[in-house]
Amino acid sequence: MSVEANFGSDQADTATAVVSGRWDIVEGMKPLPPVQPISLARHGIDRDHLTRGQDGDLSEIWASGAQAVFEYRGTLLVAGGGLFLTDRELVPEGQTEVYLGRDPQGTRYIGVSLDDAGRSHIDARLDASRARDASDLLTAPGEGIDSSEPVWLPLRHLAEALDDVQVSLACEIVGLGNWHRAHRFSPRTGTPTTPVLGGWVRRDPESGSEHFPRTDPAVIVVIVNTDESGVERVLLGNNAAWESDRYSLLAGFVEPGETLEHAVIREIWEEAHLEVTDPRYLGSQPWPFPCSLMLGFSAIAPSRDFAADEAEIASLRWFAREELQNAIANGEVRAPSTISIAGQLLHSWLDNA
Repeated sequence: MSVEANFGSDQADTATAVVSGRWDIVEGMKPLPPVQPISLARHGIDRDHLTRGQDGDLSEIWASGAQAVFEYRGTLLVAGGGLFLTDRELVPEGQTEVYLGRDPQGTRYIGVSLDDAGRSHIDARLDASRARDASDLLTAPGEGIDSSEPVWLPLRHLAEALDDVQVSLACEIVGLGNWHRAHRFSPRTGTPTTPVLGGWVRRDPESGSEHFPRTDPAVIVVIVNTDESGVERVLLGNNAAWESDRYSLLAGFVEPGETLEHAVIREIWEEAHLEVTDPRYLGSQPWPFPCSLMLGFSAIAPSRDFAADEAEIASLRWFAREELQNAIANGEVRAPSTISIAGQLLHSWLDNA
């Protein structure tokens, strides 16, 4: 059920934390600059598609001195400040292997997406190695990505710690690992499919049909309203599945048969019953959790009237810049970090006074 908020004249410039409200506003906003490629949007790998070959045999690439990158259900094996890299000797049999490309120095990389048995094999081998080298572990153990011994960490924890080359490799193998796990059978015949083209395609051996990695485009929007005094406010939402103090930008998947701009307008209406205009593209970021591509936009809200859908969005709130900065600083609001494009867009608006 929506809740109607009534504000006196002395409250007209404050944010509202209720589900619905009404104001009469004029439109206009200072344009935001394009989002710079940081965090997961950085790129440092030549994907070298011509070397992938036509089948799934990567023997020649391994023989060229390729390094293995290990992934298990969205986590990556890291050590010494970066991805744990090794040669083929440590790779278990029967795992999904994908040629990821080469770095500027010409080193090639093969991502190895592990199943449960493969993860157990790797862990057992590493445990044996730790037992042999216990004295080194005691003198300089480290922790997290800086651990002197390999540990498993989720990609989200590594997004700003890895360099451009390694974050590219990590995004590739996490996204492709998710796809391989979820698409092992042909949608046409139900037959188990086989990885080909260096692990970038799965082929149905019965029909010969080929199936490609899935990427789901989603728009995420900085919605800005400017009042008659020139004060800008941004609209943030609290997802029904989140803690009550967590807020972020509104977002949603692009549907078949619509443009990105129409997806912006439709999603904001569905989630906030708010009309927006002038959607402008600002940048993108891969978000392989499991397979999204986030497309960042700004949009103008001529009015601050809204009504949260209350199914997906529990509440909505308008924030002026200083108000949001203070709310974040005092712990009243948890906003997205710059690991995600949501945080990058929001901080771009905060800095765009």
